[in-house]
Amino acid sequence: MLYKISFSLAAVYGAAVVGLSAVTMHLGLQRLDAAELSVVISALSMLALHTVAILAVSARPAAGRLLAATLLCWHLGSWLFVYTLMAGAWLLPLHFSRLAPIGGQLMILGWLLLAISPWFGKRA
Repeated sequence: MLYKISFSLAAVYGAAVVGLSAVTMHLGLQRLDAAELSVVISALSMLALHTVAILAVSARPAAGRLLAATLLCWHLGSWLFVYTLMAGAWLLPLHFSRLAPIGGQLMILGWLLLAISPWFGKRA
């Protein structure tokens, strides 16, 4: 079930990357200064990268607990990191700047869990 939800969420993230990129190009260039625009582009880049990674890992539903933990770290980290950066640049509600580093750390933890996953669990 986690892998189906993860896969579907990643597809939504992909749509969000395209939609938010379009909004940024049409409205952001007029409304955001250079520093804010670079923050938005950074957030969208992180979301795009993690969308592809989540899709790849989610396509292996029998992958084990480490990969499930990887997915959870990436999902939660993406939400915390990306939303916090976007909320700060676009002046959205619920902007808590201290959540961005936690999100980034969760994304890093997810990558480290992925790195050790071949060494634990089921053998291929």
